[in-house]
Amino acid sequence: MTVPANEKVPAGRFYFEAEGERGVANSFYFPDGAEEVRFGANASRDVAELCEKFGYQRPFVFSSRTLNRTTDVVDRIADSLGTKLVGRSDRVGEHAPVSNVIAAISEVREANADVLVCIGGGSVMDFGKFVQLGATEGVHTREDLRALTIDRAPKLNQRPELRQITIPTTFSLSEWTPAGTPVDDVTGKKITFRIPDGVGRAIVYDPEVVRHTPVRLALVTAIRGLDHSINTLCSAAPNELCTVLALQAITQFHTAIPLLAQGQLDIALPLLQRASWLGGVCQMSVPHGFSHFMVHVLAPWAHIGHSETACVMMLAQARWLREHDDPRLADAAAAMGRPGEPIDVILYDLLHEIGLPTTLREIGVDPSQIDGVLPLALAHPYVTLHNLRPITTADDILAVLASVAE
Repeated sequence: MTVPANEKVPAGRFYFEAEGERGVANSFYFPDGAEEVRFGANASRDVAELCEKFGYQRPFVFSSRTLNRTTDVVDRIADSLGTKLVGRSDRVGEHAPVSNVIAAISEVREANADVLVCIGGGSVMDFGKFVQLGATEGVHTREDLRALTIDRAPKLNQRPELRQITIPTTFSLSEWTPAGTPVDDVTGKKITFRIPDGVGRAIVYDPEVVRHTPVRLALVTAIRGLDHSINTLCSAAPNELCTVLALQAITQFHTAIPLLAQGQLDIALPLLQRASWLGGVCQMSVPHGFSHFMVHVLAPWAHIGHSETACVMMLAQARWLREHDDPRLADAAAAMGRPGEPIDVILYDLLHEIGLPTTLREIGVDPSQIDGVLPLALAHPYVTLHNLRPITTADDILAVLASVAE
């Protein structure tokens, strides 16, 4: 481990030597605040153990409504916390509406909670981050929260006093990022936050919990995780460690996704959770490309799900890279068990095999109206910034999207 002279190592951040040549990342950043990952876990046992280990005395549980009201998963975790439990809520909502976040901040504050236990998919993982932020920064109103968006408050006052323990039930890797985008239910638009130490202090991967996730939701979020891993591998500024981990993640995602579709959960779910770790831990160390960020633009513009959009954007990016000469594309094909083939063909076959969308038309986007999203894409800070094959103009974006029109 190499640390620059006279520089203190921030908690949870590691430096690795690199050559420093142009286009190669010099550092690997372990997500700030993440301390422990448990695989093959028993969530009701492990969450109680982690609270004891970290010294938490007043946990507050947040979960998805469906998981809470149609299974006993949340009951078992809550019961394991015994008299320590100070609150429980499933008022998260799809894309974590700001009004729900404000209400939850108030609930957590009144309960004097000292840790959040978040059980669910990406919306729940992100919801915990927003509650952490609001409880730390003294948020009481929508206006207070909006004042902390990444464009208005790039530097926050302090790291969160409140942390979370996360139990993910999907595979889009949101448990590994400090950022999130709730919906402002006044404007109907997403806003972006970056929360210091927003990731879980501990991440608990329990395959039994994920058995309750609807198969289609599990599949589309696993495709989102695969897309993130391909972006890590094919980054415009790669990192050697991330490259190795991303290749492993790609192999495991590509192996497990068809097994999940076939109902072979005993094999698929542990593989997908390990792929989520391998792919997720890399996300803060290398810049991602078009497909990652175009999802954030296209999905809210068209009022469609992020993961469904990711299926099509992943394929669009791969087709754009078809003629690009980079050995990592061949490495990706080999990692998916089909060396020498174009990765767009491999990805199309995967999506087609499991019945997920491959065109804009299939996700409800009329190709004749796609011009309307171009100003938003060009205004986004990252859509045109870090692409292996440059995407810099409106014509470039149209060409990428045309490849998956219908």
